[in-house]
Amino acid sequence: MDEFELVDRYFRPLGSASAGIVLGIGDDCAILDAPSDEQLVVTTDTHVESVHFPAGADAREIAYRSCVTSLSDVAAMGASARWASLAMTLPRAADSWLEAFARGVAEALQQCGAVLIGGDTTAGPLVITWHIIGTVAAGAALRRGGAQVGDLVYVSGTLGDAAGALELGLIDGSSYNKFQQELRARYWSPQPPFELARKLCGVATSCIDISDGLIADLAHIAESSDCGAEVEFSKIPIAPALLQLAGLERARRLAATGGDDYELCFTIPPSCESALLGLAGDAGLSVTQIGRMTSGAGVRVIADSGATVDLGQVGYRHFE
Repeated sequence: MDEFELVDRYFRPLGSASAGIVLGIGDDCAILDAPSDEQLVVTTDTHVESVHFPAGADAREIAYRSCVTSLSDVAAMGASARWASLAMTLPRAADSWLEAFARGVAEALQQCGAVLIGGDTTAGPLVITWHIIGTVAAGAALRRGGAQVGDLVYVSGTLGDAAGALELGLIDGSSYNKFQQELRARYWSPQPPFELARKLCGVATSCIDISDGLIADLAHIAESSDCGAEVEFSKIPIAPALLQLAGLERARRLAATGGDDYELCFTIPPSCESALLGLAGDAGLSVTQIGRMTSGAGVRVIADSGATVDLGQVGYRHFE
C-alpha cells in the first residue's frame, strides 16, 4: 500500500465537509474560509515514539492522546478547534495499526468538532505531528500574559493522575484494578475541558493548559504577566485513586510537578469568582482555587504551616 492509498483508505473519511472548508483532503493544500470577525489560533505539536509515548503502545491510544493534547493548546486560548492536519512518519503501513489509529483520531476530533483537512505520510521511525487551527472572536483570546497582582489562581479537575500512571508503571496493556485503571485512563485518554475553556473568555485574565506540570506552567503565566504567584500546597486537587495508590505526600508532589494533565490553570479577578463558579457548574466541571498572583517573580508553594515547600526541579523539559 503506497501513501496515496493509505490516505484514501484511512484518513480521507475523517475529512468530511464542514463549515469553512473550501477544499479539503486531496489537493496540494487545503483552502479555508475564516470568519471576518474571528482570529485564527494555530499550534503545532510533534510526538515521538519512546519520548512522548512508549514504543509498541496501542495505536488507537497513541492517536487519541497525540491529537487531543494538541487540541488542548487551542482550548487554553479560549478558541474552538476547527481544522487539523496530520504529518506521520511510519515504520510500516499495517492495516490493523492504521485502522486503530484512525479510530483514535476520529474520537479525538469529535471531542471538539474539528475536521481533518490534510497532512503528509512518509516511511521512517514513528513520529506524529499535529497542526491544529482554531478560531476565536477577534481580541478575545486568552493568553499567558494578562494576570494581575491579586488575581486568584484556579485549576480545573484533578492533577497528577497521568504522572502517577507513568511513575507507577501503569501505562501498558496489563490488567489493572479500578484505581490503577483510572490513572492509566488519565494518561492515555485526557479530557481537556473544552466547553469551560471557551466560556472563560471575558472572565479569566490568563490561561494555560497543564502539560509540563502545574508549577512550571503557572510560572509561564507569572513570567508573561510580570507577576509572582503563591500556591497553597494542600489546596491542589487530587483524585481519590492517586491518593490511594501513591499516598498523600507523593500524590501532592505529582499533582504539583507531574504534567500531562491537560487541565486548565487560569487566573481571575476576585470579582469574577461567582461568575466562574456558575460557568463551571453549567459545564458540570470542578474548579479549585489554589492560590493568587503576587508582586515579585516566580512561584512560591506554601505548606499549611506557612513554610515554603521545596519541590526541586518542577515540570518536564526537553534537552535536559
